[in-house]
Amino acid sequence: VRDAKKARDQGKAVVVAGCVVQGDRKIVKAPAGDSKPPLLDGVSSIGIKQLGRVGEAVAAALRGETFHALGAGPLPALDLPKRRLQELVEIVPLSTGCLGACTYCKTRHARGKLGSYELEAIADRAAAALDDGVAEIWLSSEDTGAYGIDLGTSLTKLLETLVPVLEARPWGTLRVGMTNPPYVRDQLDGLAVALRHPQVYAFLHVPVQSGSDNVLGRQGMNREYDVAHFREVADGLRVRVPEVSLMTDIICGFPGESENDFQETFDLVENYAFGLLNISQFYARPGTPAAKMRPRVPTATVKARSRRLTALSATFRPYDGLVGSVKSCSSCAEIADGGRRLVAHTASYVKVLVAFDEAL
Repeated sequence: VRDAKKARDQGKAVVVAGCVVQGDRKIVKAPAGDSKPPLLDGVSSIGIKQLGRVGEAVAAALRGETFHALGAGPLPALDLPKRRLQELVEIVPLSTGCLGACTYCKTRHARGKLGSYELEAIADRAAAALDDGVAEIWLSSEDTGAYGIDLGTSLTKLLETLVPVLEARPWGTLRVGMTNPPYVRDQLDGLAVALRHPQVYAFLHVPVQSGSDNVLGRQGMNREYDVAHFREVADGLRVRVPEVSLMTDIICGFPGESENDFQETFDLVENYAFGLLNISQFYARPGTPAAKMRPRVPTATVKARSRRLTALSATFRPYDGLVGSVKSCSSCAEIADGGRRLVAHTASYVKVLVAFDEAL
């Protein structure tokens, strides 16, 4: 918002797009009967279901007109022209919206109910991207495990469809995106088959958010699963795919989180010793049920809990077993350490930094 406002004030043509403006339209459009101009008065906007109209929005903005397209509509086509942030990575969305109703999140409000792309459209997009020289396909969704429920299909069937696409293009690799526990519990066998494939990273991001059922439950986050369900997924994958890398997310200081609730989270993280762990502090997003929940955890306590988890994660040594071994790695030309090192990943998506050699 700050950047858009700055550009507008400099006299530039500006179009804002995506879930922020979709979920909070008053940023660009004053509510009926409100004489106060919106924060981004004069800025054009398109919502997540109207990305196919970006050309209209840009043309209008360049003419000095204000254009808004924030209503409902079909899913944007997967073959719209795009500029990849990483030249060798194609991010393929599986769906928009979700089936959850988490109290702290605005995704459902902004993106609506689950709407999945057809299997064939996703497979065609992946094939076209690989044929265009891309090395990696990243499947993206608010919840990949829920993919296809609205169409009578599933993530398992999608992966079964994508594997032959990969095998016909041996330079390509697939990374499965984030999945919440509820809708993947009955797909562990099929998911494991895919994760064991040599062209699919043995990696999965499964957010748990809290190790306390009190916090996860309907009076708290309303996450639609409990800790036992998360363990079922995490343990089930580790048994089926021993080399799998699991990533998770934790929110510290959700309203009402007691010291005992946090200790359960601490114990869960310690038990699994996640190699990849996102730790965040609760933020009361305006308009969400959680923003009104009480009691709030004192800021100092939230920060202390976050520091405790960060210190704990620093003690984990998940990659000691790799020392002295030789692994095949792939890289999409990402550079780190001031250009001195090349970022690569093992088959389990473990990040490896190697001395940069342009000959590679």
